[in-house]
Amino acid sequence: MTLPAPPDWDARFSGDEALYGLAPSAFVLDCSLALAPGARLLCLAEGQGRNALALAARGFEVTALDLSGVACRQLQARATALRLPITVRQQDLGLWSPPAAAFDAVVQVYGHLPAALRRTLHRQIVEALAPRGMVIIEGFRREQFGRASGGPRNPDWLYTEDELRADFTDLAIEHLSTPDVALDEGEGHRGQGALIRFRARRPA
Repeated sequence: MTLPAPPDWDARFSGDEALYGLAPSAFVLDCSLALAPGARLLCLAEGQGRNALALAARGFEVTALDLSGVACRQLQARATALRLPITVRQQDLGLWSPPAAAFDAVVQVYGHLPAALRRTLHRQIVEALAPRGMVIIEGFRREQFGRASGGPRNPDWLYTEDELRADFTDLAIEHLSTPDVALDEGEGHRGQGALIRFRARRPA
């Protein structure tokens, strides 16, 4: 089987300024209630910034990274218009060197990557967490493959419970669920989706 090439994210974001909608993830907002006011948050593969903007509006210190220069410019423009102090940086996560213990939470929503890169990135996320820091992940699990509601067209890029547990063995898992959800998040995510939601914390 020949798998499709990775998407051209600049082209996708150029064609739709709200590809995945404007509303933040309800799961991410719920998890943020466990964070201290002013906590330092890092949003990876943040795209057009729906979660980063909502978290900054709640008073968190937010840094957002994404591969797409188009998405970064869109996010920066929205942050400026809303007067939200977000640090936005274009970043290939395959070339990322995380600052040690720099963040109170790392958020990754629909940030799907090849399995080998995913494992490396997850190790780096743990390094980037401060003591008691939290990782929050929401994305599509393997059962999403073949559905038209969104997500990678390569099953290797989708999450499984066992892989998340193995990637974060040094953290205490606080939440792990696999809901089927009716998605209505812009043209990019619409229809029944097989999700996975994960939250874990670094020991003190």
